[in-house]
Amino acid sequence: MYAVLSNQKCFGCDFIVSATGVVPNTQPFLKGNEFRLADDGGFLVNEQCMTSIDGVYAAGDVCSVDWPPAPHWIQMRLWSQARQMGHYAGKCMLAATHGQSITKDICFEIFAHMTNFFGFKVVLLGRFNAQGLGSDYEILLRVTKGEEYVKVILHNGRMVGAILIGETDLEETFENLIMNEMDLTQFGSDLLDPNVDIQDFFD
Repeated sequence: MYAVLSNQKCFGCDFIVSATGVVPNTQPFLKGNEFRLADDGGFLVNEQCMTSIDGVYAAGDVCSVDWPPAPHWIQMRLWSQARQMGHYAGKCMLAATHGQSITKDICFEIFAHMTNFFGFKVVLLGRFNAQGLGSDYEILLRVTKGEEYVKVILHNGRMVGAILIGETDLEETFENLIMNEMDLTQFGSDLLDPNVDIQDFFD
């Protein structure tokens, strides 16, 4: 099987995963309206998920947030984040009908995505691919062939992101470490030592 990309490069492969919805499809709504758009074409929305047109809300792949994101949250056009944003936008719309606004949802504090791929649980947390960190980060890896893959992103001695594949049971511990911004320098590579139960230290 071969895949030809939009840049005309061709790659041989055994399997293709199709990603749908990663480009904001705002074009059908632009004629006759004056929406503010982000550089990627998404509707800019405020902290209540309202667009630049009063009473018009947007969530998910079609929008781009227009507020300073939390340190451990990134916008990524995935179905799980679209669902979270849609739920939050609905609550914002309901509050607006009563002349109220609501506090930004906890889902905007840390990026988190969980799915299953080829029978393995996959968890992405925070800046799991060192997004926005340039070259100023450290990677810790733990790989058990056929069982698990654990990747941790450290920045200034603090965990800022992680990828967990398999039944690692580390997601809650790592989410807390990212949110609490604990200095992990003293642990070094022992942080991922399978013989050390780090949950006893941090839960």
